Amino acid sequence: MPQVKHYDKRVGITYVYDAVNYYDPEKKQSRSRRKLVGRLDPETGEVVPCGKPGRPRKNATETPNAETEAYYQTMYEDASRKLSAKDKQIARLEEKITSLQQKNQEYYKELEAHKRKFAAIANSCNDELK
Repeated sequence: MPQVKHYDKRVGITYVYDAVNYYDPEKKQSRSRRKLVGRLDPETGEVVPCGKPGRPRKNATETPNAETEAYYQTMYEDASRKLSAKDKQIARLEEKITSLQQKNQEYYKELEAHKRKFAAIANSCNDELK
C-alpha cells in the first residue's frame, strides 16, 4: 500500500496514511480510501504511531457509580413532582372547561328564549301594521 503524507497547517503536524485507490463506477472517477498510520517525527523522519483520530468513545459497559445514581434519582423525583403538578393543573383546567361549557349552554338557551320573544314581538307589530 502506498503511503500518503498530509501536512496539517493548523497544528503543524505531518500525518501519514495508507492509501488504497479504487474506481467508483457511479461517479466514473477514481477515489482513494485512507487509513491513519501515525505522525511523522520532524526530527528523525520516522512514523510514530498514534491512536485513532477523533474523540475517544465512551465505554458502554461502565457501571454507574453512587453519585450518578443519586443524580438520576434526584432528577427522577424532580420530574415526578413536576408531572404531578401538571396533572393537577390539567384537572383544574378540565373542571374549568366543563363549567364554562355549562355556562355557554345556559347563555345559548337564554339567547334562544330572547329570539322567540323578539320574533313574537315582531309578528305582533306586523299584525298591527296590516
